[in-house]
Amino acid sequence: MNQKTISDYSEFQLIDKIIKKIPDFIQTDIIVNKGDDAAIFKPQANSLVVTSIDSFVENVHWNPSKQSYYHAGWKIINAAVSDIAAMGAHATYLTIACNLKKKLYYKDFVQLINGIRDACKELKINLIGGNLTSSNVNAITVSALGEIQKNNRNIKIMQRNNASIGDKILLSGPIGGAAAGRKLLKKEKINKTNNKMIKIFNQPKARTDIGEIIAQEGVKCAIDVSDGLLQDLLHICHASKVNAEIQLQEIPLYTEAIKTFGLTQAQKMALHGGEDYELLFTANNRTIDRLKRKYIPLHVIGSIKEINKKKQRSNISLIEKDKITLITKNHGWEHF
Repeated sequence: MNQKTISDYSEFQLIDKIIKKIPDFIQTDIIVNKGDDAAIFKPQANSLVVTSIDSFVENVHWNPSKQSYYHAGWKIINAAVSDIAAMGAHATYLTIACNLKKKLYYKDFVQLINGIRDACKELKINLIGGNLTSSNVNAITVSALGEIQKNNRNIKIMQRNNASIGDKILLSGPIGGAAAGRKLLKKEKINKTNNKMIKIFNQPKARTDIGEIIAQEGVKCAIDVSDGLLQDLLHICHASKVNAEIQLQEIPLYTEAIKTFGLTQAQKMALHGGEDYELLFTANNRTIDRLKRKYIPLHVIGSIKEINKKKQRSNISLIEKDKITLITKNHGWEHF
């Protein structure tokens, strides 16, 4: 029997499926919800609204022969919300535009919606609207909204251009697991012991648990590790007009990645792999002490240095024992 595709259903039947599958997970100030021409919500008093947008394109950001549509749905939500966390904001709402091939199997469409639903539930964020249309390629675009509370007229925002000379460079957790999982998925035979890395790749978790907290405790500069440690750190360096120095042996890695690929490969995947969505941030010693008292997970991997005024271009000194490698160009994920 032939499997049904989404072309067997009307646009409104598919939209109705989305609305029924994805209920509201938290009490909010939504005035007009999904299902109307537009959504209306009332921001909290004394808050700023933060917004970001992310796209997931088939065979660019996910491979349907290796990853399920469930995982695609989960991942795009976390990727979008991760940007909100990196600004020190509390994620509140999402809107989604789904551009889908008419020949997409209906069961895959349902899996996509299930992944979106479960990610929204996990992150405690509401989907309040979107759009659905046919396309020559499957692509999902998510717009995420968040809020930053004003505290005694102080606005605690984390930005890439706020790194200061003398700051320590920190990571919120181990990296390289997603790159290891991606590499394993390319292999035909996968050992059960590798499931953790594959899950990290398929189901990353935005660090909404700490993003808002570290901003309130004094962290002024942060970015999420989406394109690779070196590339994302260079973004900070260029925006802040500083240099960076990091110790290779201090970068937190996954034990499973080291056991499977060896230390050198695990380090390379951490430096260049991306899609871990851990937070990379800078902070002075006083702020670090406050974070430790709050039991915030952190790993110091280096420090911010003054830029050479004559060269006018930021760089990273990657130190491995007595060897220093100068990083001046991006070495991570490219979307084009």
